[in-house]
Amino acid sequence: MNPPIRVLIVDDQRMFREGIRSRLEQEPDIEVVGEAASGKEALALVAQSTPAIVLVDIRLPDMTGIELARALRRQWPELKILVLTGYDFDQYVRAMARVGIDGYMLKDSTQDALVEALHEIAAGGAVIPPDIASKVMRSYSALSSGARGWQLGDLTSREMDVVELMYQGLKNTEIADRLSISPRTVEAHVGNIISKLGALSRAEAVRIALQKNLIK
Repeated sequence: MNPPIRVLIVDDQRMFREGIRSRLEQEPDIEVVGEAASGKEALALVAQSTPAIVLVDIRLPDMTGIELARALRRQWPELKILVLTGYDFDQYVRAMARVGIDGYMLKDSTQDALVEALHEIAAGGAVIPPDIASKVMRSYSALSSGARGWQLGDLTSREMDVVELMYQGLKNTEIADRLSISPRTVEAHVGNIISKLGALSRAEAVRIALQKNLIK
C-alpha cells in the first residue's frame, strides 16, 4: 500500500482552510499535515512536517503566494505546489508558471476536483484547468525555459493516453469512461495537452502530437 499523500494547506482564511481539511480528511490516502495562515508559518511547517504537496493561495498577509512559491521551490526543489486561489489574473498565472508550480486551480472548483488534482500531481502530473490554459499559453516561452511543472511537449503517461484517445475521435465523456476517470479530469488533461504542445485547439494538439510521434 502506498503511503498517504501528505498535504499542507496555506490560506489566510481559517474557515476556508478548515473546509478543505475536512474534505481531504475523508480520503484514506490523503493526510493533512498542517495548516498555515501566512508565508512564514508555511515555511516553518514545511520544514517540520515534510509535506508532499503544498496548497498555496495568492493572497497572504506577510508575502504573496508567488513569493512563497519561489521560496518553497528554492529550498525544497522536489516539493509539489498547487495554487488554489480566487485570482486568475494573467500576471499571477504567468508568475506562478515561471516559478514552476505543479498546478493552478480556482476556489470555485469543486472539492472533488481538488481531490482529483492532488492525486494527479502526486502521480507526477500537472493540473491546468481549461479556463487557465489560455493564460498559460501566453506564457509558454517562460514555461519551456526551465520551469519544472508545465513544460511544452513534456506529456505525462496519462496525458499520452488521453491524446491517443483524442486522436481516435473520442469525446471527453467517452475518454472518461475508457480510462475510468471523471470528465472534469479529462478536461484538465486536455487543457494540459493543448498548453504543453503549444496548440490553440484540441484538433491542433492532435496534429502536433502526430508530428512529434507521440501517437502510436
